Amino acid sequence: MTSKSAPCVFTLILSCLKFCQVHSLLIMVEGHSVHRLASAFRTKLVGRKFTASSPNGRFVDGASAIDGRVLSRMEAVGKNLFAFFRSEEAIHTGVASDDGDEDVVVVHVHFGMSGAWATYDTLVEEEPDVKPTTRLRLEEITASTKATEKRAVRKSVIANNTAFVTHLSAMTVAHGNTSLYTEKKSSLGEDPLRTDADPDILYQKVFKSKKSIGQLIMDQSYFTGPGNIYRAEILFLAGVHPVTPGKMLDRPTFDRIWSATVKLLRRGYDTGSILTVDANADPKVAARGERRYIYNKSNCARCGGRVSSWDMAGRTCYACEGGCQPKMKAESPIGGVNGHEVVEVSKQSTNSKKCKQERQQHVPFISHCALISYQQRLEQCGPEHLTIAELRSVMEQLVRARHGDSPKSDYENTAIYALPPKSARKSVHVEALKSMLEQQRLQQHSKKIVKEEDKVSSRSSKPLPPPLVSAEDAAREKALSGENRAVEHIAELSREQAVRATKSAVTPSPAVGARVGKIVTKSDGKKNQKKKKIRAADETGLRRSSRRRLNYDS
Repeated sequence: MTSKSAPCVFTLILSCLKFCQVHSLLIMVEGHSVHRLASAFRTKLVGRKFTASSPNGRFVDGASAIDGRVLSRMEAVGKNLFAFFRSEEAIHTGVASDDGDEDVVVVHVHFGMSGAWATYDTLVEEEPDVKPTTRLRLEEITASTKATEKRAVRKSVIANNTAFVTHLSAMTVAHGNTSLYTEKKSSLGEDPLRTDADPDILYQKVFKSKKSIGQLIMDQSYFTGPGNIYRAEILFLAGVHPVTPGKMLDRPTFDRIWSATVKLLRRGYDTGSILTVDANADPKVAARGERRYIYNKSNCARCGGRVSSWDMAGRTCYACEGGCQPKMKAESPIGGVNGHEVVEVSKQSTNSKKCKQERQQHVPFISHCALISYQQRLEQCGPEHLTIAELRSVMEQLVRARHGDSPKSDYENTAIYALPPKSARKSVHVEALKSMLEQQRLQQHSKKIVKEEDKVSSRSSKPLPPPLVSAEDAAREKALSGENRAVEHIAELSREQAVRATKSAVTPSPAVGARVGKIVTKSDGKKNQKKKKIRAADETGLRRSSRRRLNYDS
């Protein structure tokens, strides 16, 4: 290898590493996100006429087929989205149904890991430049081509003063007639967010399968919509171990799994996030700020038992084997009307070496799809599980807490402030933080005085209900909780829209508004007290009125 080619090879390797690093942050767009996007399009775009183009040239034929047509219908089936386009003439003739109509063009979208279908109202925001990944651009055909006038906020004006543009980036974008939709839908399983889902049909398929229930939930021809995070949490709530074969599930056990699936995906649809901890069922768990029970955890958030992890068909599978999902003898309803064949789940025969691997207690990694706060990782796993930036942040917080309001120049050269250089290895930062934590522990131990007022003030407040419904609220919620916006992202928003949403003010939820209305200080006059309560009530009403509901098309 020549000296000139060495830099090129190095650059190529570096680019590959950056590519892998970025794509390791991403997770498949889940079913609840696809349903949210379908609902948003029904509200904003269905019934409007569009011009279509393919900026990156990868959907030229499809864009030509729908150019100048009206978006007439949106359907979501699991992780698949279908947009129906009809000609204006067909709509005026009064043809009521899209099914079987030769005039209809169906666009099938599967977002993959990082897809999005962003909508821009050009009367309110400027349309950004298309990206290399933009496969389809739609622009609304309006009576007036001038879209510079700002619209009023009143709903009566909003309905008439809009000029929508959409940018679609996705792994799969295909077009065809209505058979594209019917054939794809028939190949998929039951979608828990659709009213036409039939759990009876699904149970018959599951009961005939020798695959484990952990594999079946990830198989879109059985359960349509859930992904890996949902699998872990659904089976946890149902109390079923993932290795249990489908043929060993009796109907009550299957019903618990299906009920948990419907419940969690509906909550994901309503909130825009995968939030599986139920504040009503587990108030103590929710009070700690936990979002999930076992996914990427070493200990169960509910019972504290050990969480095991192992590979199942190329994806990490989780189970609380300490008490919530124990491996035990299961009864398979095969032997007759009242007879049961007893089978040991943990000793089922298999030719797969992966299923025989020894399972160890899961050690949480630095995840970007279900990010655990650095405080939790520091407390549960130690400094080794923090990044260098987080290690330095904790050390700086400890120093500031120690010196209070003293100017930085008074202590920046002292031994205790001597942080390692930023270029130092992670092991050096870990040892420095351990030393600081030990000094802090000794100082706290030497005082031995803890006032009762401090105990009361340090208690966690009652957890608030999750932020509700809009895509912007969901993006804000993820940012506040520490979850990376690139993972389990909002498919309704572009990256720029999501960033903008996180920087804007968060609208208080009903719980916050109600609590604010009750807080009255002695120094406030009666007029101020009344204004505060009215303002809180208005905020509560706005939040309740903006709550989205599932909107299914028959």
